[in-house]
Amino acid sequence: MIPADFKSKMQTMYGESGAGWISNVEELLLSLKNRFHLTYGEPYSLSYNFVVPVQIGNERDAVLKVGYPNNDFSNEFHALRDFQGKGMVEVIDFHKEEGWILLDRLTPGTSLHSVENEEEVLNVFSLVADRLWHKPVTQHAYPTVQSWSKGIGRLRERFKGGSGPIPEELVLKAEDLFPELLGTSTDLFLLHGDLHHGNILYSESSGWTAIDPKGIIGEREYDCIQFMLNEWKKWEVPLELLRYRTRTIASLLSLSYGRLIRYGFCHSILSACWSVEDGWDGWDGWDGWKTGVSLAMMFDELMRENELTL
Repeated sequence: MIPADFKSKMQTMYGESGAGWISNVEELLLSLKNRFHLTYGEPYSLSYNFVVPVQIGNERDAVLKVGYPNNDFSNEFHALRDFQGKGMVEVIDFHKEEGWILLDRLTPGTSLHSVENEEEVLNVFSLVADRLWHKPVTQHAYPTVQSWSKGIGRLRERFKGGSGPIPEELVLKAEDLFPELLGTSTDLFLLHGDLHHGNILYSESSGWTAIDPKGIIGEREYDCIQFMLNEWKKWEVPLELLRYRTRTIASLLSLSYGRLIRYGFCHSILSACWSVEDGWDGWDGWDGWKTGVSLAMMFDELMRENELTL
C-alpha cells in the first residue's frame, strides 16, 4: 500500500531508521485495520507523513495519518488536539506512542484554491484564522517564531558567512528586522504555522476548516504570511495583489499593517533560506528560493510605501 517513491524518500531522509519506520508502518496498518475494521483507500499525495483515506466499519469516513517519530509530527499531534473544535479538522482517535491519528474526512474537501474571487478568499481565510488563534491550552513546548528564524543563521553557516544565492542586502535586512519584531512582540498565540490555500478545505458539515497544522507560538500577523506566498503569480501585477491582501487582512482581523508587511519580508527570506537548505541537500526545486526572494522584494516595496505615509 505504501508507494515506492514515499519509501525511497523516507529512506533518503532518515537512512536505516527510515527503512525501519516504513516496515513498522506496514505492520501498523494491518493492526489498525483489524482493530478498527478499516477499509483503506488510495494514499494521498505524500510529503513527510503517510496519509490515507479510510472507512471505519461501514459507518464513518476518516483519514489516517501516520508520522515519522520526530518533533514535527509531535508538534502537529499536539496542535491538532489543542485546536480541537476551533476551526480545525476533528480528531476521532489517536495513539501518540504508535504515531498515528484518525481524523474526520472533510467532504467534499475542496480547497481554497477552488475559489477565484479574491475578496471571498480573503474573507474565508480571515474567518478560519480568527477561529483558530488562541492561547495554548496544553503545556506542550511548541516551537516559536524565534526558533524558526534561526534558519537564516543556518544559511550563513552553510556558506561560511555568505548568503549563497540569496542577495546579501536582503539577508542583512532580515537579520536586522527579525530580532526587532521578535523583541517587541507582545501578544503571542498558538498559530497554525502553514495556513495557506491548500490547508483550508470546505466541509458540508462544518464549513471551511483547517488541516495539517505545524503548531508554532508567535504573533497573529506571522500566521498570515504563508498564505501570502501562495497563488500570486497568476496576477498581472503581483504587487497590487499583495498590497490588497495585506490591507484587507489587516482590516478584517484588526492586525498591525506595519508588522504584517515586515513579518512578510522576514518570512519570505526565511522561506528562501529553507528552500536553499532543502535544495542543497539534493531535493527537487533547488531554485525554489527565487519565490521567497521575489516576495521579499515586494514586501520591501510595501515597507517603503508605508514609511512614506507615516
